[in-house]
Amino acid sequence: MSLSIPRGTRDYDPVDSIALHGIMHDVEQTFRSFGFCPLETPSVESLEVLSAKAYGEESRKEIFLLEDGQEGLRYDFTVPMARYIAMNRDLQFPFKRYQIGSVWRMDEPQKMRQREFLQADIDIAGSSEISSEAEVIGATATALRRVGIREYSIFINSRMILDLALGHFGLPKEKHAAAIRLIDKMQKIGRDEVGAGIVRLGIDQRKCDDLLDFMSRPGSNEEKLEAAAAELDGAQEEVKRLEKVFSLLKLYDITGRLEIDLSLARGLDYYTSTIFEFVAFDDGKRLPTIAAGGRYDGLISIYSKRDVPAVGSSIGIARIFELLGKTAMRKTYAIVHVSYIKEENLEHAVRAVQRLREAGICADLEVTKRKLSKQLEYTSSMGTAYTMIIGEKEVAIGKIRLRNMIDGSEELLSLDEAIVKLS
Repeated sequence: MSLSIPRGTRDYDPVDSIALHGIMHDVEQTFRSFGFCPLETPSVESLEVLSAKAYGEESRKEIFLLEDGQEGLRYDFTVPMARYIAMNRDLQFPFKRYQIGSVWRMDEPQKMRQREFLQADIDIAGSSEISSEAEVIGATATALRRVGIREYSIFINSRMILDLALGHFGLPKEKHAAAIRLIDKMQKIGRDEVGAGIVRLGIDQRKCDDLLDFMSRPGSNEEKLEAAAAELDGAQEEVKRLEKVFSLLKLYDITGRLEIDLSLARGLDYYTSTIFEFVAFDDGKRLPTIAAGGRYDGLISIYSKRDVPAVGSSIGIARIFELLGKTAMRKTYAIVHVSYIKEENLEHAVRAVQRLREAGICADLEVTKRKLSKQLEYTSSMGTAYTMIIGEKEVAIGKIRLRNMIDGSEELLSLDEAIVKLS
């Protein structure tokens, strides 16, 4: 039998898993500190829900369908949340929720892009206020800082401004969604290919060049927004909205650089206003997006007769893991391994390890009959910080021997003293 795993998936060994769960823990604690509550939805949703009009034709192609063809694996957490809100009419608004777990996309696997990957989402449903955008972006930035990512750029735009620009330069309204999906690929396929695709959608080359020049306009954030307000009819209110978002974000502890990017599109059809992407760089080279989101005021009404404004953000947990690399070499959460020398000391070892666990200390118990030297080799290979040794001498005097596996030092302690030291 030739064993393999499906394309676009991967195993996480214990070292990787501990680092991965550490990232998820820090992100979750950040979300909780911002007042978001947990929500769990099924991995499987009906195809009717997943392929709603607001989702976009291109996204439908990336849905993992189940055998019956009526259901598929969730593509993100936003659509399941919208479905949940539509089904639960007694929810109190604003509804602030987070969800962390796996999502699946029938995408072409490549570096930092898998078919199954971990995501962490936050959303605020029931508020159209600018403060909700600031809270979502601020919480995302705080989570990144907490896991150790401090240098990045936050690119911000408005889907409304992008729509107005497409219309201003002559693209028919019915072609906007297709153009936005092309523009979303700008970093991948380049300006020339995006421009050629937009021309095929129905505007002449000169107007297409003017559009691309507008989107790639240099200058400060203020200059870009001033240009949008001056050149695009109807953009003034949306420009004021973005200016207010920037003003509020200055009050958050954001270590990244805030930048208006008039070419930012975000490919999903359901975005309606503010959109953003968090991007890290490696020696000046732009890396895949590590977090992104935006406002999607019309999505929930697709599943319900209610209009519920909403804004959200997704953090790519797997991408952050790849970016940070292996930050530790521990293969276990146990900080102490309880070893015993002879069979008659086993009961003493079990009592000791149970006391440690009751005190909230992650402790491993030796479960083989190997020699002490082999037990110590195992403890060292697992990255466990301490070994607690229990033998005849230790039992006779009511003590334990605590060995530091880093520097090799030992102490003869009572169990209570050891618990204090390890806590």
